[in-house]
This record gives sequence, C-alpha cells and structure tokens, in this order.
Amino acid sequence: MKIGIDARCIEWDRGGVARILINMLKIWPTLSDQHRYILYFQNEVPKDDFLKHPFITCKVIKGPEFLKTKRILAEQILMPLQLKRDSLDLYFASWYTSPLFYRGVKTIVAAWDISYSTHPKHYSIWNRISLGYFSKKSCERAHGVVTCSIFDADQIHKFYAIGKKKICTIFLAADDRFSPAVNAQKEQDIRLKFSLPDNFILSLGAIYNRRNVGVIIDAFAKIQHKHPNTGLLIIGKNRTNPKISIVDKIKDLDIEHKVIYRDWFDDEDLPDLYRAADFYICTSTVDGETIMLKESMKSGTPVITSKLLEGTIGGNGYIIENPESINETADVIANALSNTINRKILIENGIAWNKQFSWDQVAKETLDFIESR
Repeated sequence: MKIGIDARCIEWDRGGVARILINMLKIWPTLSDQHRYILYFQNEVPKDDFLKHPFITCKVIKGPEFLKTKRILAEQILMPLQLKRDSLDLYFASWYTSPLFYRGVKTIVAAWDISYSTHPKHYSIWNRISLGYFSKKSCERAHGVVTCSIFDADQIHKFYAIGKKKICTIFLAADDRFSPAVNAQKEQDIRLKFSLPDNFILSLGAIYNRRNVGVIIDAFAKIQHKHPNTGLLIIGKNRTNPKISIVDKIKDLDIEHKVIYRDWFDDEDLPDLYRAADFYICTSTVDGETIMLKESMKSGTPVITSKLLEGTIGGNGYIIENPESINETADVIANALSNTINRKILIENGIAWNKQFSWDQVAKETLDFIESR
C-alpha cells in the first residue's frame, strides 16, 4: 500500500502532535514490508535519521510561497495536486484536516481533540474556520478518524455525528527518552539555563484558555508565601483568546521573583526539565488526553491535573475537581507541596502505570486501523 502522510507538523515547533507522528513513523516501516510511505512537507524536509528509512520518501509540496504561508491554503490548494501526482492508496491527515475537494484517495484524519468546535470562543475567527469548519468536514468525508482518548472519541461522535465504528481510539505513550534516571550535571545545567530555584512546579505546553494557566498563576500567588523555596516555571506559546497577558499577570501579582515565563524551549531539554521539577501541572476543561502528563510521570515527576484528565494518569496524581477555581487549585497545589510521603508513592505508581503503554502498541493499532479501511 502506498500511504501518503501530512508530515508538516514535524517542521513546526514539535508539540504533542509532532511527537505522536514521529514515534509512529519510527515504527511503521518495521511492522510490514508491504507499505511505502510518502511524507509531505510544506517548506523543507527535516534532517532526522528516521526519515532516511528506505520505505520512506520525503517530498516538499510544490507551489508559490504566498500559498505556503498559510497551512490551510497549502493543504486545500497545493496538497491535492501532489496527491494526484503520486497515485496514493491512502492519505493520513495527521493534523486535524484534509483536502476537502480531492476525492481520489481514501483518507484517515487524526483529530486529537475538537476544542475549536466545542469551544470556538477560545480561538480566533481564522482558526475557527481553518480548524473548526475544515476539521468537521474532513472527519465527515474521511474513511476513518483517529483520536487519543475515550472523551475525545465521544466528542467527535456527538459534535460531528461520526459513527463510533469509524473512530479509532489509541492510548498514547511516553517516549523511551523519558526516565527517572538522574544526571546531577544535566540537572545543574538545566537549572542554570532557566534560572531555576531548587524547588519548582512546571507548567508546560501551548497555552490555551482551556488549560487554565491564568488560574494556576493566581493560585500559586495565593500559596507562594507559605512555600518560599518553591517557584513556578511556565513554558509555552501564548495562544489564549481573548488574550491573557502572562507577563502582565505575573507582574500585577508581584510574583516576578517566583514565577518564570518562557514561550519556548529546546526539545532536547524536555526530559531534564521534567526530572528537575517537583511537580508537573496541567489542567483542562476540554482535553481528554495530554501526552505531557505521561511524559512527566515516566520521568519520575508526579502530576497535578484536573478531573477530566484523571483517566489518562490512572488516578495517580493530585486531582483538581474544578480547574477554573483559583481557591481549589491553590488548595491542591499547597497539599501536594506539603505531602512528601504521598509524593513518593505517586512517583512509584506513576512509573508503574506508564509501563502498560508503548509506542509499539500505538503504532500497531493505528496501522491496523489504516489497513482495515
């Protein structure tokens, strides 16, 4: 089978979707010699070694630069021409949407969440169209939809009216590079690089309204005087809408000496950031899964999260029932920082919980679904 794959997310900042696709691409060519994979990039082919596998061909889609500057325009106008030239058996749309006006190939769409449809007010008008509208239409015409949690599968079924037999739910795993192994020199280097205190809570990931980072900052401000040796490190592109100024909020609360905000980090620093942190915090009112929770747990760092994400960690963390509540979030953070015995238990349970998940299984289940279409 000749399988085309939208691999453009690997060119961009390598967030959760890129890490999912990278892990599957490393494994798929080893599962069968019956498939050939054509990966499509928007501007350039990354230099990763796994892209050099003999079963993988990498192509930059052809077309004028003014169309390539917008993801959705390149996908809807330029990608169909490329797919037609390559005579594919199947196309895997890894980033929520697929070309709507080309029906010459079977399509599988990965819709990792549909918050842009369920909570459109959190997105700009452009994103409501380029993600919300196009994702719904892409899922409707696809031969199958892949997602990463039971909650998200239910959302796709409910809001997009997609039959459950058409949806494949996979349960993500943390990479093998995440482990609790401690390297004192690397930990010292990461602390110097980010100007970190000896103790800190890590909040990492793209910042959307649904992830309540503003609430986390307010909650930390309420309890930070009781924990003078603990800081808060926030890393992520600010994509809130309406816009929340992270820098201004930290300044207004007069906690600049305790809270560090960066909008980027080197991906190679990620394992050491998890290991150096006392806790990783990520809450949501929309997401049914976030891979960062499993990455943190596998690194030996316990997590603080919301009720909606409790299932993805097997209950092995501190749970905030209402993540939009500043007071409740503050109480849970304070409890986590004070309970050293429970922290040790959560570390052990978190590492054990992650052993049931593997990228081999994720890749196999996804490829089996693709082949079944």
